[in-house]
Amino acid sequence: MASATEQRDGAVEYEMSTHQRGLIDTCLEEGQFESAITLLEQLRSPSRKPTIAHIRQLIYIALQPEHPPSINDMVYTDVPASPSKATLKKRIPSGTAVLAARRLLNSFAITNTPEAISAALPFYDDLKKEESITPDDGSLESVIGPQSMCIARAKNAWSILAEGFTQRGQVLSMQAAKGKKRFHTLNEEDDPGGLENAVVGKDAWPTLSWLITLFEQDEVLTHARGSGRFSNLLLRQLPPPRNGNGPRWDTEVPLRIVFFCMEQTDVRRKALGSRLLTQLINLSATPHLDLTLFVASVYSHLTAAELEKLPALLSNLCLSSAVYKFKIVLCQRLLSGSGHGQLRNGPTRVKARALRATKPEENVVPQSTESITSAQSTKSHIPSFKEVQRSLETTTLSVGITQSILLRVKFELLTSYGILQSELASAERDSDWLNLLRAGGVNNIINSAFGSHSEDGRAYREVLQAIMLVSLITGVN
Repeated sequence: MASATEQRDGAVEYEMSTHQRGLIDTCLEEGQFESAITLLEQLRSPSRKPTIAHIRQLIYIALQPEHPPSINDMVYTDVPASPSKATLKKRIPSGTAVLAARRLLNSFAITNTPEAISAALPFYDDLKKEESITPDDGSLESVIGPQSMCIARAKNAWSILAEGFTQRGQVLSMQAAKGKKRFHTLNEEDDPGGLENAVVGKDAWPTLSWLITLFEQDEVLTHARGSGRFSNLLLRQLPPPRNGNGPRWDTEVPLRIVFFCMEQTDVRRKALGSRLLTQLINLSATPHLDLTLFVASVYSHLTAAELEKLPALLSNLCLSSAVYKFKIVLCQRLLSGSGHGQLRNGPTRVKARALRATKPEENVVPQSTESITSAQSTKSHIPSFKEVQRSLETTTLSVGITQSILLRVKFELLTSYGILQSELASAERDSDWLNLLRAGGVNNIINSAFGSHSEDGRAYREVLQAIMLVSLITGVN
């Protein structure tokens, strides 16, 4: 009996028929990747989900280079043997197949449910991961079936993006002197791509974009169910607490990817970092991810040099109440310097702290529980205006931080606080803030924070005065 999942509109999403799967499997067994991808595209339907094995092999193909290496120079095989060139050629997807696989994955992300497509991805709370993975779906008959199992065995979805991931664990056959060959097995310590510690390989950017699209689609569906705007698929890519209870807090790996994106010159790659950070922020607005520890993790990545990227990072975030809360907490942390007077010289790992035990998380939190807990979390993370005012009085940030960054941090803090206050219910708004608006004392705060005669702060003053005028109209009613 074919398994099924619920579609976006409540319809049922069934698996492909045995005949349909067989046609695709035959192409994959013969190394006809382009034909297999064409068949999958023709069979793509909201009512039919592709098999896990086919998605896994699509991901494997998508991670390959658009310009495959010559088999005369370097060959990856499963055993230290010397197969014929014709056999080896079957195992190397063409550039056309690689591009087609990437396009098809994006199409599936829109046509089918994120749950169905993401089933081929590794995740932390997979109870079967520790077991020996030997698929009985016939995928090992495919010429790339055994190699594609590296995806199922990975620790998480971030791992498959790393440089040289699909080459690790395979045997590398390289030409040596006098026609002899030498063999070497690639392991985690090897760097076949020549880009040490690259968290996103040069051929993995389209796959990262696809992952983020999956998370975004999952956010939309979760929000439509009335459970808040967050991705449960993204949550499963974060390690659970060691005791299995309470919110998750370890975001080190996805944050490394965010900041790696921000280092790129390609604006599309920078945008991927902002999109992923936005999804993490949305998750931090729920009981599933600790906001304070999440902000601490972001702070630990912001060295003096990386702070220069802060304006671009904050400007590209999708505006929402969750983003405003995140900006307030982060800016306060930056202005306070965490009480040490200077930022760290480099990224550090955030230590865990004791968390109040809660009931184990479920995949989807019921709407009533989610709404109540989220509202309590929102209120607890909004500082009083007196606290914000003390932060705005900061005149120096940290050693090596420019005046322009200091002004930008203050600007983000005050605008985020003002807009968030205007969105709160009347009973939840800060009384000191409301009194300041009614008394017309906002300009004094702005001039004090940005300098009444400072040329550097003039642009910020003008924008803030316009924003606060709107807050005066909407915020006191």
